Amino acid sequence: MRIPTVRHARILSLLILTALPACDNVDWGGADIQIVPAPPPPAEALAMQDSAAATNLGLPRGTVLFHVVKGSGATLVYPVAEVSGDSLRTLRRPPNMAAETYQARFRQAVFQPGAQVALYRRGARVGTLTLTGNGPVTPCGLPTATGDATTVAAAADATEFLGFRVGLHPEVRGDYSPPQISRSIQTFSGIAAEKLILQNGLPRPRSWAGAQKDLQAIEVIRGGNPEMAATYLVGDRLAQGPAEEGGYSVFYLAGYETRTGYTPFYSEVRNYSRTGKAAPRLVDYLNWDAAGGQDVLVQVYGRDQTWYEAVSQNEGGRWVKTWEGGRC
Repeated sequence: MRIPTVRHARILSLLILTALPACDNVDWGGADIQIVPAPPPPAEALAMQDSAAATNLGLPRGTVLFHVVKGSGATLVYPVAEVSGDSLRTLRRPPNMAAETYQARFRQAVFQPGAQVALYRRGARVGTLTLTGNGPVTPCGLPTATGDATTVAAAADATEFLGFRVGLHPEVRGDYSPPQISRSIQTFSGIAAEKLILQNGLPRPRSWAGAQKDLQAIEVIRGGNPEMAATYLVGDRLAQGPAEEGGYSVFYLAGYETRTGYTPFYSEVRNYSRTGKAAPRLVDYLNWDAAGGQDVLVQVYGRDQTWYEAVSQNEGGRWVKTWEGGRC
């Protein structure tokens, strides 16, 4: 069957135009035809947005600090904050964006399956985690992820780490050699806590052993004896939930001095009757901003909320709280 002449001419024209994709303009039969490339797909369009647009979407523009917790069933990766200069920036969903939309975009930008997370413990890199799937959404509305972790043998018993995406992770020197709780730390931990309790007009606990909820040896100051981080609670437990009437918390970081023993160089004392419940504990430390010394991550448990804090040494040499995350 023969194709009509007019129809044949139209098909021939289409074939000629299709064969010239490299030309921006084609002159055909007196008509100026311009070929305009199609707009990029949504994923590419998102990748092309600048940092200001990413901020409007509530997405991190750079390095994200993770709190990695190894449980009996799975290892969960919690986004804490974005490293911003010498401080941290809180991650949160924009108020005009649907929760499902934000969570999908956050997972796409931060938690691609197969991506790797560098793991740190006590200021040293100790392993790598490969993201395998989605975890639950936090009360703050931030997605979490699951993964498979591999660590050096010395950190095999560690249950929590600090983490950063490989390629955006800080470079640190030194091998993993966690400081040990010495007899001096055990002796002075209660003495340092008692001084803080009396200075703030609070009653001594009935049992110092019962009040001591957390005690860790740390190395956040170069040289000398290791420092310590301690949490003492009265009428409370180190978890989210209500506290008893008259409850309070004492958290401190203390360094050793030859003449005085261990003395706190940073402390938080909270009388719950005035401040509400807030029970802090040390998560870990790392020089994550590549400036100055170590940065300390603290997790705080409230009655109905939990949140993170960062503590660092300022230019004047004082240890101060440099950031407090959202409570949810």
